Amino acid sequence: MKGQVLRAEIQSKNCKMRTTVRFGLEGIERAEFSKTLVIGDVQTRVKMIMELVMRGFEGGETPLVIDMKGRYAGLIDYIASMKVYRAGKHLTFSPLKEIFSGYSKEFVMIFGDLYGLSRDERIYLAKALEGLYREGDLNPRLEGVFERLLQLEAEVQPKECYKIECLKNVLSELEVEPSGAIFKGGERDVIAPLILDLGALMPRERVLMMMSSLARVRRCRATFLVIDGMDWAMISGLGGLKTVFKERIEDLSCEGVSVYIGADDLRHAPVLGTAYVFCGPIWCEEGQWIKGLADGAALECFRYLEDGTGLVLTWKRAPFYLRYRNSESRFIDDSEIEAHMRALGEEVACVNSADEKSTRVLERLFRDRASLFYAKEFLRLVGEGRVPVEAVRTQRNAMLRNAVRLLKRYFMVVEYMDCSGNKWYRLTRAGENALREMEGREE
Repeated sequence: MKGQVLRAEIQSKNCKMRTTVRFGLEGIERAEFSKTLVIGDVQTRVKMIMELVMRGFEGGETPLVIDMKGRYAGLIDYIASMKVYRAGKHLTFSPLKEIFSGYSKEFVMIFGDLYGLSRDERIYLAKALEGLYREGDLNPRLEGVFERLLQLEAEVQPKECYKIECLKNVLSELEVEPSGAIFKGGERDVIAPLILDLGALMPRERVLMMMSSLARVRRCRATFLVIDGMDWAMISGLGGLKTVFKERIEDLSCEGVSVYIGADDLRHAPVLGTAYVFCGPIWCEEGQWIKGLADGAALECFRYLEDGTGLVLTWKRAPFYLRYRNSESRFIDDSEIEAHMRALGEEVACVNSADEKSTRVLERLFRDRASLFYAKEFLRLVGEGRVPVEAVRTQRNAMLRNAVRLLKRYFMVVEYMDCSGNKWYRLTRAGENALREMEGREE
């Protein structure tokens, strides 16, 4: 029965104690569950978190579920107003968008930790983002970032160019679908209650979108935040990212947002909680930890949980058992989600990369139009006749010199010396193919 509190006398061979069995959290102060860690294996943890989300919604909360593995779309069977967005398939938001002043520095710290950027690579990425934001492009695409990096490459010393090239190689990995879809610069208002399904993304992009989502909780108007499906061991060694995550969780908790975080075991839990919900199995070291908080009660009282039961510990009261319904989270396909969203009056904008023009080799190397023009014209001149190396060296146009330097680095042109000792440029097979691609497009 809803709201009913039963008292059951739990007997074991080593202890006799009264433990409250609850069918809900009515009558418990909300502050006790401001940061709740739900510990247990996947199947029981998902059922417990679904129960907590449903109970919270019934109590007037507005939930935002950051679903790292795509396990919670079935909540639409129980909460009819719950919206679902699948990152990488549906247009949501880009993590590159500036959310607050100084966002570039925090983004670069998170991105640098995830992708192993060097100190110099982080500096150049921060400069590129700050330049775009300063020019008014607050929601840049990857193409804009590449363009800024090419401009920086033309300004720095040649020995620094390889660092920018390494950074561009890392960023190029982000263009692969479906992860590349989140960087296409789209933006829409995502208002709770909603599920942000990150299951289609690669692990690092999931973490990046999770961190970006935490900065948008207030904009989503959510009062109840759930994060589940994350391998917390993945970020345990990433100091900057872990620090930012903890700070954001603390800030949200202090501002009145109830935060629920799912974890496989207590050892890898990312933050300290004001409440802990164990939904089985409880391992020996976790049992010892519980025993220490339960005033020395015998360990056997808490080691084994019945199906549909979780053990709850808070900082204010004795441990109690929480019963949850055996709610099933069935698989929901994209067509059903889109039909559900249309019924709510919410059109789902899908990312369709097939409509975008294919990218040629030169376009991948030269993201800004000016550099692309210089590269293309230089290849044409080299292909039509002989261009002396000295003529390029004496050029004052830094963008042209940088374009030639990149063409040489990717072996599209090479230098050779004639019998008189003069050096000239000559097209390679790669350069001929790149020029043929561009001329084919112009036709």
